[in-house]
Amino acid sequence: MKHPFLLLFLAFQSLVSAQTLSDSATISLMTVAPGDFVYSTFGHGAIRVKDPVSRFDRCYNYGTFDFDQPNFLLKFCQGKLLYNLDVESYRSFEYGNLHDMRPMQEQVFNMTLSQRQRIFDLLQENNKPENRYYKYDFFYDNCATRIRDILQETYFYQLQLDTSALPKAVTMRQLLQPYLEEKPWLDFGIDLVLGLPADHRASAADCMFLPDYVHDLMGKAKTPEGLPLVLKTRNIPETPRPKSPFQPTPLDRPFWVMSFVALLGLLSMANPRTERIFDAFFWLLLGLAGLVIALLWFATDHTATKNNLNILWAWPTHLFFFWRNRRTGTVENYFTVAALAAALLLIFWQWMPQEMPTPALPLVVLIVVKGLWRQYWKKQKVMAGLTAIPPAKGMA
Repeated sequence: MKHPFLLLFLAFQSLVSAQTLSDSATISLMTVAPGDFVYSTFGHGAIRVKDPVSRFDRCYNYGTFDFDQPNFLLKFCQGKLLYNLDVESYRSFEYGNLHDMRPMQEQVFNMTLSQRQRIFDLLQENNKPENRYYKYDFFYDNCATRIRDILQETYFYQLQLDTSALPKAVTMRQLLQPYLEEKPWLDFGIDLVLGLPADHRASAADCMFLPDYVHDLMGKAKTPEGLPLVLKTRNIPETPRPKSPFQPTPLDRPFWVMSFVALLGLLSMANPRTERIFDAFFWLLLGLAGLVIALLWFATDHTATKNNLNILWAWPTHLFFFWRNRRTGTVENYFTVAALAAALLLIFWQWMPQEMPTPALPLVVLIVVKGLWRQYWKKQKVMAGLTAIPPAKGMA
């Protein structure tokens, strides 16, 4: 026998799904400013359906996830985590974002009653248990692209978009940069794990993987009848609190920090014991970085992390050699090959089809020095020592 509360809930869901909007109903696009958390770095979007006659006021959120999913962390890393459409009251939506100091902008659409009913029906269809969940894709299936698609479907893909203000010849990776200026380490990390797909030239539709571009393009869009899509716009709150300017410290500059690490690596070469300790940590961390890159490339469903050329300098195979203090011929040859590969990468750094992370440059230089110059210097030192040994005197 079903629980009475479950029956009540199902009855309510059925009533809502069959609801007909009144002529007073409005459909809005809610665009939320970026937040402080990693997952909120690029902003958020939702669709608001408000009908004062039936006292219905809900926000439809794509791109939410449930921390209680079994094996949450593993699924997230594998790109198999299911995201879902979440429906919440507008008041709850507004309170949550303002509590996190994330101002919003609402764009009320200029829709006929039939168009409002159509988008509401599409949202309700998406909210059915069998349709609610989907596998998230950072560039091509997220909270913003789903809004783009449902708006296009509402107008039978006849919306007229003004793309004249879009940046020209820009890649998906470059579209992320304005959001990462105040998060340089996150910027470095993202550039490390994103592969060649991030350097794809973005079309107008591609740009709308970011909520701000959905906001801007819909703000200038025309309906098939040639009317402005957006009827009116309002800011929430009306006067957002001014944001304090970002003042980076030296530790907020990954290039400086990596340069300091490279300098320590060079200085450590003056003392064999210090050099062994530094080398163990250096090659271990490079190997771990390479392992992460390889796993994201080959062992996950993330499309944006495929074909990552950073693996040319961060080799996962370093994990087999980092702990060897005694350098055999095989080990020396391995690090020589690694250094030669790094040297070639430095030569072609600016012409790579993938935009390589600038803070990694000092590390790549150190790989070259460690593998080539250091080995050459050791050989020269050995040869100098041999020539300094006096010849043995003959027996009288």
